[in-house]
Amino acid sequence: MTEFISCKEYAANLKEELKELCEKSPRQRCLTVIQIGNDAASNSYINGKRKDCEYVGIKFNHVHITDYENLDESDLCKIIKELDKSKEVDGIIIHLPIPDKYNVKTLQQFISPEKDVDGFRKDSLYNPCTPQGIIDWLEANDIDLRGKLVTVLGRSEIVGKPLVNMLIDKGATVINCNSKTLKSDMEKFMEISDIVISAIGKPKKFDYKWFCGETIIIDVGINRDEDGKLCGDVDKEDVDGFFGELCYVTPVPGGVGLLTRVTLLKNVMK
Repeated sequence: MTEFISCKEYAANLKEELKELCEKSPRQRCLTVIQIGNDAASNSYINGKRKDCEYVGIKFNHVHITDYENLDESDLCKIIKELDKSKEVDGIIIHLPIPDKYNVKTLQQFISPEKDVDGFRKDSLYNPCTPQGIIDWLEANDIDLRGKLVTVLGRSEIVGKPLVNMLIDKGATVINCNSKTLKSDMEKFMEISDIVISAIGKPKKFDYKWFCGETIIIDVGINRDEDGKLCGDVDKEDVDGFFGELCYVTPVPGGVGLLTRVTLLKNVMK
């Protein structure tokens, strides 16, 4: 199989390009991240975004709303609307998850399409970051998607569904499996695919028996195994141990998550 530019190397190279772009820009770009509540995992992810922005030279504005019990949705929408009006703000994201009392789709409507750098609005100027990052990484590795058989596992609004459409636009033949797909059918689809992209969120669900030959396996899942360690949907050690260099499996961590983060930076700089 072709030697791949790893997700880590690709993201690092792109960050250097964006850093250079920031240095040449007449105005410092600004990303605003709205966090509602105090989810521990969110704190970690937001800190990663902060470090990314600081490295390339993007201003990072963290709006952290901790006292939300008495803040109704209309008041929160006003806060978002005011941030969106600011000429100093180039991109806004509402960090998920948010408390159940709020409807994220309602909140996102107060972010203008040109500032929706997450790409979650239907009329956004951007594609969702994870699918776009995957497409860009494949193209950076000179993978011609025309005629490739790609199986996408999962149909979420921010990964599975948009990714299917983007792959079709690139000329790929796409099979989309979901929780209702028969296991026997899923096994057949995955075994014959050139590329398998898993975004189902089940730790180490797929071992080597699900794959065959020179398959590119892109693991979007971010899970915890029985020991509490981060892992993907694919049992990478098992697949690597059986197929060796025949299959290429993106790692978790250090894989698709990096593609998502660097694509967000790229969107802010557009």
